[in-house]
Amino acid sequence: MKTKLSKLISSITTRISLFLILIFGIVWISTIYIHYKKNVEELRSISYKQKTEYISSEINRTISLLDYNYSLKMKRIKKQVKQRIYEAYTISQKIYDKHKDSKNKDEIILLIKESLRNIRFFGGTGYFFIYDLTGKSILHPLKPEIENTYKFKNFTDLNGKMVIKDWIKNLKTKSEDYDTWTFYKVDDKEKQALKVGFYKLFEPYGFIISTADYLYRVEAELKKETIERIRYITEDSGLNFFIINGDGITVLNKDYPSFENKHYDDFNNEKAKNIVKKLIDRRNKNGVYIPYNWKKVNSNIYQKKLSYVKDYEKWDWIIGTGVFFDDIEEIIKLKYEELKSEIIRDIILIVLFMLSTLLIVYLITKRINLRIYNSLKIFLNFFKEIDSSNQKINLDLLEYDEFSKIGQYANKMIETRIKNEKEIDFKNQEVLINVSLLGEYKKAVDAAAVVSKTDIDGKIIYVNEQFCSISGYSELELINKNHNLVRHPDAPVSLYKKLWKTILSKKIWKGVLKNLAKDGSTYYVKSTIIPILDIKGEIKEFIAIRYDVTDLIKQSKQIKFQTTDLLTKLPNRQKLLEDINAKDNLKLLIINIERFKEINEYYGYETGDKTLIAVSELFSELISDKNLKLFKLQGDVFAILGNEYISEQEFKDMSIKFVKEIKSIHLTIDENNLDIHFISGASFIRNYFINAEMARDHAKQENKRLVFFDENKDIKDNLINNVSWTKKLKKTIREDKIVVVAQPIISNKDRNVINKYECLVRIEDDDGSLISPMHFLNIAKKSKLYTSITQTVIEKAFQHFSKTTDTFSINLTIEDIIDNKTVEFIKEKINQYEGISNRLIFEIVEDEGIENYNEVINFIETMKYLGCSIAIDDFGTGYSNFDYLMKLNVDYVKIDGSMIRYLDHDENAKVVTELVVKFAEKLNIKTIAEFVHSEEIHDIVTKMGIDYSQGFYLGEPKRIS
Repeated sequence: MKTKLSKLISSITTRISLFLILIFGIVWISTIYIHYKKNVEELRSISYKQKTEYISSEINRTISLLDYNYSLKMKRIKKQVKQRIYEAYTISQKIYDKHKDSKNKDEIILLIKESLRNIRFFGGTGYFFIYDLTGKSILHPLKPEIENTYKFKNFTDLNGKMVIKDWIKNLKTKSEDYDTWTFYKVDDKEKQALKVGFYKLFEPYGFIISTADYLYRVEAELKKETIERIRYITEDSGLNFFIINGDGITVLNKDYPSFENKHYDDFNNEKAKNIVKKLIDRRNKNGVYIPYNWKKVNSNIYQKKLSYVKDYEKWDWIIGTGVFFDDIEEIIKLKYEELKSEIIRDIILIVLFMLSTLLIVYLITKRINLRIYNSLKIFLNFFKEIDSSNQKINLDLLEYDEFSKIGQYANKMIETRIKNEKEIDFKNQEVLINVSLLGEYKKAVDAAAVVSKTDIDGKIIYVNEQFCSISGYSELELINKNHNLVRHPDAPVSLYKKLWKTILSKKIWKGVLKNLAKDGSTYYVKSTIIPILDIKGEIKEFIAIRYDVTDLIKQSKQIKFQTTDLLTKLPNRQKLLEDINAKDNLKLLIINIERFKEINEYYGYETGDKTLIAVSELFSELISDKNLKLFKLQGDVFAILGNEYISEQEFKDMSIKFVKEIKSIHLTIDENNLDIHFISGASFIRNYFINAEMARDHAKQENKRLVFFDENKDIKDNLINNVSWTKKLKKTIREDKIVVVAQPIISNKDRNVINKYECLVRIEDDDGSLISPMHFLNIAKKSKLYTSITQTVIEKAFQHFSKTTDTFSINLTIEDIIDNKTVEFIKEKINQYEGISNRLIFEIVEDEGIENYNEVINFIETMKYLGCSIAIDDFGTGYSNFDYLMKLNVDYVKIDGSMIRYLDHDENAKVVTELVVKFAEKLNIKTIAEFVHSEEIHDIVTKMGIDYSQGFYLGEPKRIS
C-alpha cells in the first residue's frame, strides 16, 4: 500500500522542525551563559573606567566654561564702553536739537558738559571726557582744572602711544572707534594699567566724546561670576568641585566652605594640608589622576578616593573633583544582581519559545496538508468529467499558487474550445461594425475640416467640399493636380522640402501653410499630413487634414505690431529693439527709478502708475533734440536712444546734463509727497542694451547717478560678482537650500475654489530669508547650474504634490526643453510618481522668441502622451505671438500681468486682452489672468470670460513642505 503524500510531508516537517528547535535552543542557552561570564568580568573594569572618565569630562567641561568666560573679557568691556558713549552721544544730540535755534554754541556745549559731568559707572570708576579736534580738553570730571587746556594733548602711555593725537588722526576717516592704552590706576596713582575705551565724534561741534574701563576690573568680575557658576555645576552633578590658586589659597570648596579663602598652612586638619600640597606639586595643564584617602561629608571615616585635577594657567587656578571607590563597588554590586536576573529570565523565555514554536509548527503543518489534499481532490473530479462537460474549475477553492496556475491552464483549455466555435461569427460582426464606423468618421471629418488625399507622387486623388470652398477650385480642377496649384509664392521652398522629408520617412508632419486661392486671395491652414501604410509597412498614399486659421493669423499680426506702452503711450521695449536692430552708430541711455517697488508697496499700484506717467511727461519735456527718442521699458525703466546723427560727445554731454536735471525731483501724487531719484547707464558700443544695463547696474553698486560703459573698465568687477553668486549657488545646491513656493490659481466660475497651484523657485539665504530668482537665474544659466536648479524644483514639487490631489504647474524655459538630461529626468519622475502626470502642467517661459520649434513640438507631444498639460506663460508681451498657439498644441494661455494690471483704466489694454481671449476660445484653449492685484481687476477678467485668475489679491506664494 502506497503512503499518502500529505501524511509524508507532515511527518518529515515535524521531525526536522523538532531537531532544528532543539539545536537552536542549546546554542542560544550556551551563548547566553558565555556572555554572562564575560559580562561579570568586564563589569568591574567598565564601572571604574566610566567613573574616571566621568570626573575628567566634568573637569574638562568646567575648563571649557572658564575659557568661554575668559574670552568674554574683551567683548564685555567693548560692549559696555560703546553703550555708555552712545548714551552720552544721545544726551548731547538731544540737548543740541532742543537748543540749536535758541542758544549759541558755547551755551549748548556748557549744557552738554554739565549733563555729563556727574555721571558715574563701572563701580564708580567710569566717567565721560571730551576733547575737541585740536586736542583741547572740554570736559574732565576728575580733573576740572585741565578743562579748556591742552595738558593731555600729548599724553603718552607706557607703550609710547600718543592717545589723543591718534584719535584726532583716526577720526579723519571714521566717526567712531575702539582703542586701548595704559592709564593710572584708581587705587594706586603711581601705577598704570591697561584700559579699553571707545570714542565717537559729535558732528555738530566736531568734538570727541570718550570713556574707558580697566581690563583688570572686568577680569575680577568674570572670576567672581565663574566661581558662582561652578557652584551651580557642583549642585547639578553631585560632585564636589574645588579650586586652589597658585599661592595655595582655596578659592572654592562647596563641601568644606571653611577652607575657602584660606592658605593650606592655616588649615587645622593636617591631612587636608598635605593633600592640598600634593595637588599643587602634581599640577598639570593636561590633567592628572591623584589617589588619596579622605572622608565623606558628615563622616569621620577616611576612605580611598580618586581625584582628577587640571591646571588653568590663564588665572593660575588648579581645578579638580573626585569620586569615592566604595560608591563604585556599590554600583557594581547592583549591576551584578541585575545581570543575574536577566540571565535567568532569558533562559525561561528560551524554553517557552521552543515549546511554543514546536506546537505552532505542528498545527501549521497539519493545516497545510489538509489544504493540499482538498486541492488534489478538486483536480481529480475535474479530469473525470472533462469529456462530458465544459465546467471550469473554481479557482477560489484552490489554496496555493501552483495549484491555481494549473487550474488556470485547465480553464484556458475549456475557454479555447468555446472561443473557437464563436470566433468566425464574431469577426464577421466586427467587420460590419468597423465599416459603418469608418463611414461615420469620414462624414465627421469632411464636415469639420479641409481634407485631401494624394498618391505617392503627390498628385491629388481626393478632395472634400471644404477644400473646394476655401481654394475656389472645383473637384475636377484639383484631381490629378499637384498641391503646387494652391501653394503661395511667398512660402519658403525649405518648408516644403522639410515637409516631404518628414512624410516620406513615414512620420506625421504638422504646421501652418500659407496658400493662394483661385481668386488670388491668401488663406492660411493649420495642417496635419499623415502617411497611410499598407500591410507591408510601405507608403500607399497621404491624407491631409486642415483647419482654416486665416482669421487667427490676421489677429496675430495685429498683436505683433503692438509697440506702444499701454500706460505712458511711449514706444516700448519691442520698439526699442526694432530700432536698435535697424541702424548702426547708435547711443543708448537707460534710466531706472530707484526703490520704485517701495512706492507700489506703501502707496499702492495706482499711485505707482501715476508716478510713471508723471516721470514720462517730465522726461518728454526735457528731451527736445530731434535726434533723441524716449522709450518706456518694463517696470520702472526708461531709455533714451540717440541716432547716427548725434555724436558720442554730444550724447555724453546730453546724458550728464539730463541726469543732473533729474538728480532729485519732487512729485505730489494723490496728496502724497514723493522724492524720486534715478540711476543711469549709457553705452556707445554694439550690444547697446546689454552694455547700458551693465553700466546702470555698476552705477547702482558704486552709488553713482551715471556710468558710461565705454569709459568704465571697473564694470568687469561685475564678473567677480557673478563668480561670487556662482559660489553661493553651488553652496545652496550642496546644502539643499533650493526652496519651492506655490501660488494658488483660482477658478473664475467659483471664486472660493483653488483650482491649481504654480510652483516658483526661491533660494534660502543664510539668515533664513528667501531670495527671488531675478537675482540668480541668469547667473545660474551662465554657470551651468541652471539644470540642477530645475531638476531640484521638479523633484520637490513632485514629492509634495504626490501626497495631495491638487493640480500644479512647473515653469520650463526653452533651455530646459532642449536639454536632453532635463527631459529624461522629467520622464523618470513621471514614471516614479505614478498617476501624477494627469495633474501636472508645464508652463513654457520664453522671452527671447522660440527658434527650436520642432524640439518644442516634440517635447509637448511627448508630455501630452504621458498625460501632462501645457501652458504658454507671459502671453501678450515681449516676443510672444499667436504663432505659438497655432504651432504649439497647448492647453492654457497665461495673459501677462503688464496688461492685466491696467484693465481698470486703459482701453488699449482691454482691447488687446479681449483679442487674446477670443483667439484662445477659437482654439479651445483655457485662459489665466496673471497679476490680479485687486477685487476690481478680478471682476473685470471674470466678465471678459477669462477662465482662471492668479495674483497677490487671491493668494501669495507659500513655501511647500
